[in-house]
Amino acid sequence: MSETIDFEKDLEKLLDQDPFVPFDIILSSGDRYEVSNPRWVAMGGNVVVVLQPRGQAFFRKSHIIAVNVREPAK
Repeated sequence: MSETIDFEKDLEKLLDQDPFVPFDIILSSGDRYEVSNPRWVAMGGNVVVVLQPRGQAFFRKSHIIAVNVREPAK
């Protein structure tokens, strides 16, 4: 039996964490988006939007292959 990973639920948990811990969203294309602030991410329907220093990135939730949580600052 294969395990299904639900990145949407994982993202919601990470965005709601207190204190917030930065993370990266990694796509099947190899693109990587840093999330340093939970307010920089919006999810709706089948799409994720991540605000970036030079605009915003739009991608489908189905293109997410990994979420890399960064070590909290000490």
